[in-house]
Amino acid sequence: MRLVVDTSVLVGELLRQAGRERLRDNRLNLFLPEQMWRETQRVLPARIEQFGQRRGLSPTTQHDLVMTCLEAVTGNVDVVAEPIYMAREDEARARSLRDPDDWPVVACALSLGAGVWTNDNDFLGTGVPTWTTATLDLWLRRAAADG
Repeated sequence: MRLVVDTSVLVGELLRQAGRERLRDNRLNLFLPEQMWRETQRVLPARIEQFGQRRGLSPTTQHDLVMTCLEAVTGNVDVVAEPIYMAREDEARARSLRDPDDWPVVACALSLGAGVWTNDNDFLGTGVPTWTTATLDLWLRRAAADG
């Protein structure tokens, strides 16, 4: 299944071992717009620092977790270069009424003929298929059972 990953889903998945394993599932072809990759690289360390402080993790452990998470992205998610999806920017902006900042994800999905993996409603009505983590898990379990 071809899916463009929403940044908030990606960061959430990266913070959990089960999420990182899900990202490695070879039945999923996962994509991330280059702009959202830059955002992930900015947001993820801050989220891990907050997470680490709540859990009492040392700075070294926090750094190691950041590196593990970034490696999970580079190893399992294809970062899509801006020129590939920029041609769909106007169309994607017109479709992204709930959150205008989501246009790169919509443009990337339109360019690749992919759905969007998200847990919020901002992508509803954009004309691209949306998959929540819960529905994706059901699909993965069903595919394994049929397998």
